[in-house]
Amino acid sequence: MATGRVDIVEIGDQGPHRPRRTGSAISAVFLLVVALGLTERLSDRELPRPAPVVTPAPVHHPAGVTTNAVHPVPEGTGDTRRLRVTFPDGSRAEITYPTDLNLAALGARPYAAGFLDGDDGFRPLTAPLYGEAEISAGRPMIRRLTDDASLWPGPPGVDDAGPVILFEFGDRRLALQDGRAGMTFDQRMAWAEHLHGTLTPDGFLTLSAGGPLRLSRPGEVRDGVLVGPQLWFGGLSRRMLVVAPVAGCGRRGAVVLDPRHAIRGSTCRDGFHLAASGDERFVRTALRHVGVRAP
Repeated sequence: MATGRVDIVEIGDQGPHRPRRTGSAISAVFLLVVALGLTERLSDRELPRPAPVVTPAPVHHPAGVTTNAVHPVPEGTGDTRRLRVTFPDGSRAEITYPTDLNLAALGARPYAAGFLDGDDGFRPLTAPLYGEAEISAGRPMIRRLTDDASLWPGPPGVDDAGPVILFEFGDRRLALQDGRAGMTFDQRMAWAEHLHGTLTPDGFLTLSAGGPLRLSRPGEVRDGVLVGPQLWFGGLSRRMLVVAPVAGCGRRGAVVLDPRHAIRGSTCRDGFHLAASGDERFVRTALRHVGVRAP
């Protein structure tokens, strides 16, 4: 249980309670941890699955709301394309892929994690697919913490999920989901004041931290979960590809995704972990023919 000054979240000004409804244009569901180890095969059913992690995810694309992703400009002609990408820690890579995978059109979103001194573990930082519209789900903000961070109610209908801190870095949004135990006021302010984000000229979000906050290192694994910096391609369709730099390919881990995008296969080579979901052809092609190398 977190100790320190308690941040009392006022919810009385959010209007009368209404029965929960499903199928709204802007709604939220929770993410679960889907675990598969680093493996050259398309599946490994014997690996243990870590405990679920609750974070919001969209159900429908709200009308007039753009996705919270960067669409890098591909290079090359013919059957192969190249993308130059930047991970949240600032490291860069070149991705080559078969043209028909269309990774650039899927869009890329950052994933990272961090922890505060004295806190009980890493907390994931995810880029909600529909940005603020997804986090708000039609509800008002609880309060602004800093110029770059605000506090919002947790996902509707998820009783054990606390409020969400939403960071605003340029036109990119990054969400920190609180857990059941909750954070104190001081902990929330530490996150809000010490997490910094910068956009590269081509639109990728890079993160830095100071004070009591530390961000995860490439390839870092905590409690069986890969918490190092990653890029998630996709999310609007069934197809997704996770690309994460790792220190080596001998350590097993898991990735965090929306349950609608359950990982169907993963591999690790040349210092990068790849995990894919979607139709069988997409998964097989991505894992066999996507190449990633540091510049």
